[in-house]
Amino acid sequence: TSERSGWKHLYHYDKTGTLLTQVTDGPWEFRNLVRLGIVSPAGGEPAFVDLADYTRGDFLISSTGWWPDASRLSFTIQNRTQTWLDLCTVSPRGGTPTRLLRDATEAWIEAPSLFRVLRDGSFLLTSERSGWKHLYHYDKTGTLLTQVTDGPWEFRSLVRLDEDRSEIFFTCTADSPLATTLYAVNLDGSDLRQLTPNRGTHRTTISPGGAYIVDSWSTAHTPDRTLLRDRNGKILRTLDTNPVFDLDTWERGTLELLRIPASRTTDDDPIMLEAMFIYPPDFDPDRRYPVWFSTYAGPHAPTVRDSWAGGRAHDHMLTTSGFLVFRADPYSASGKGARSAWTAYKRLGVPEMEDINDLMEWLKAQPFVDPDRIGMSGFSYGGFITAYAMTHSTHFARGIAGGSVTDWRDYDTIYTERYMQTPQDNPEGYAATSVVAAAKNLHGTLLLTHGWM
Repeated sequence: TSERSGWKHLYHYDKTGTLLTQVTDGPWEFRNLVRLGIVSPAGGEPAFVDLADYTRGDFLISSTGWWPDASRLSFTIQNRTQTWLDLCTVSPRGGTPTRLLRDATEAWIEAPSLFRVLRDGSFLLTSERSGWKHLYHYDKTGTLLTQVTDGPWEFRSLVRLDEDRSEIFFTCTADSPLATTLYAVNLDGSDLRQLTPNRGTHRTTISPGGAYIVDSWSTAHTPDRTLLRDRNGKILRTLDTNPVFDLDTWERGTLELLRIPASRTTDDDPIMLEAMFIYPPDFDPDRRYPVWFSTYAGPHAPTVRDSWAGGRAHDHMLTTSGFLVFRADPYSASGKGARSAWTAYKRLGVPEMEDINDLMEWLKAQPFVDPDRIGMSGFSYGGFITAYAMTHSTHFARGIAGGSVTDWRDYDTIYTERYMQTPQDNPEGYAATSVVAAAKNLHGTLLLTHGWM
């Protein structure tokens, strides 16, 4: 939309920003393409929400939901580049909404992963405003009562809310960025306590009355096992040892979790990159092995985890073919808070490549690695970073880029503009991250499979 004529109207541009046509024209105002309506399951005319306060500029309605008693509809609304988010409520009859709060961060903001209304009308909401995803408690007017969780770790999911005891059971990364653990805390933020102390990744459910916890957990070296715990985390019995019969007879490599220092820092603190090696079953430290490097690398999307992950059969298959398998996450993909992901803001691929350079230099320094035989692969964002790495470095002899984005101007706008803003607002960022523009610099042999070009 633009008001260049003195009236707000709609204009159609191609992907490069060249005007194709003025879609609407006349002595009147285009309001917005986005409308929010409410209609009865029985049918009838929809009641629309008055979004007049959001008519200037593009906006997104990123989530909707009902108050528990259906007295109000809640929705979140954001500007197009997702730098702020409003939580609003409105009557089922439509009309003018009430804004409860506006949330924002240093970079982008995503729709809350949790919004839960309590019996008294107060509500719980997640936010990454501090650089870490945590849980906040507001009264029914949107006034903050307390930050329920806090610390240099991530709230991940709500498992149980016990309003009678004012207790919250949730999973988080308080013990390790590579794993999730069950914790409990009082609604006022007091008495934070760990309920699943075993190292590794825990998937938990709690009985309807809250007396029992079913805890399925694993590590990178231990298959999933299921325990029954009481509400305080005490183990009552083992429900399933999940024996993987003949596991020791399978031809499998040896897995090692690693932490590799990056050359860059954040707030003067060193950055450690999480990584994983899987060695061939007959590993000989006096030999030099080809290495296959796999990653995803997208913002806040780690692939190195302290979990069984189905035994990583594909990786072990590669080791039986004579490869060393190497997995690692750039810092922006590490899951170490939104603050780590923000380092890629407006320049997807650039900081990840800095970390990949550090990882490859470390890898090539290992005496059992053949530095001339390193391959790389990934899918979706992993396909993008594979193609980007092979056009912005000389580390890789072979690459497989699956479902890859090769120029962010050609990808989904909601995803891309969250991290990159628009091509008009960030032309330097789009130019610096284009694989197409750097295609002439391709080093090694790259296979592209089913990509958006």
